Amino acid sequence: MKRQLAFLSLFLLSIIFAVVLSSCKDPLNINDPQFANSSETQKFLKIAETSSSVSSFTPNYSEEQAMTLAGTMGKGLYPVRIGQKMKLVDKNLTLVKDSTTAVGTLVQTFEGTLTIEGSFQQPTIGIRSHVDTTVQKSFSSTITRKIQFKKVANTGNDTLDWKVNAISLPNGGTTGDNIQIVKIILTTQDGTEVVIEDPNAYFFKVGKENGGHDNDVEDNDDKDNHGLEAGSEFKEHGWGNLLTWYKKNQPVKLTVEVLSKSSDPDFLTVTYGAMMNGNTGTKEKFDLVSSTQVGLSYKKVYERRWYTNSNATRMHAVINALPRSVVYDTETSVEEKTWGIPYRVK
Repeated sequence: MKRQLAFLSLFLLSIIFAVVLSSCKDPLNINDPQFANSSETQKFLKIAETSSSVSSFTPNYSEEQAMTLAGTMGKGLYPVRIGQKMKLVDKNLTLVKDSTTAVGTLVQTFEGTLTIEGSFQQPTIGIRSHVDTTVQKSFSSTITRKIQFKKVANTGNDTLDWKVNAISLPNGGTTGDNIQIVKIILTTQDGTEVVIEDPNAYFFKVGKENGGHDNDVEDNDDKDNHGLEAGSEFKEHGWGNLLTWYKKNQPVKLTVEVLSKSSDPDFLTVTYGAMMNGNTGTKEKFDLVSSTQVGLSYKKVYERRWYTNSNATRMHAVINALPRSVVYDTETSVEEKTWGIPYRVK
């Protein structure tokens, strides 16, 4: 009997010890990979997907209705118009969360089709006048971005208690090391510059969002901070301020620095203006302004001037960089690097 009582006492002590240990852990710290697909993480993924600032990337990444001129004629195939259609096939959110803030790493996988309209015969009356061949290349890409969530209520329902507070620039692309984007510079009409070298280290503050994707909602709390509050939570992680508030119809010069293994000009484009409501975007090709050999690679600088929307809204500009051979050689598989730039028009 005494042995049974001793065993029972030991068993009860073990349970109490386990409960005490579990209570010492932060129940909100879910940075373990096993929580990547938990029900709580899925709720935060749903919150992110309802944010127009987050979702505005996708319609500008898929260019089904936004083709652009290829420019200079190439070897073998003479491209005329280039565009890509992207389909989101997988998404995963890994979350690190405390009592008031949470930071998620969103990884999205896309299946794409690059469409090249052109000819195997050199056009005789302008590059747009001779299109008799369409080449399609399938590829897969992965886009990564950081999302900061902020707790705004205490109802017990995560989808009501939390909102997207800030998002980083998305970046990624296909595998391969023939080309990479190393820096972008945004220069406004008054000469103000934003220099970005690490997309996931720059956060764009969302502010107040409306339910749709048309006109923006004014946010008095962050108007004077140009889109990102300089709060301690940003400084703690070393995140930079992404100052992307622009006026309507404002010209913005976009400078992109790439590192390429080819001495030939690459194929760089920017797509912007597309919305989830069906508005089509505009796609434009960058101009090469300089090329310098660095070891076995070439550091190239490209520029393009584009104009913001004529109405107050939140948008994305998407930069795609492809080696020249992807566009001008039918046998070369797709290699592409992508950076996105969220911005607001006021």
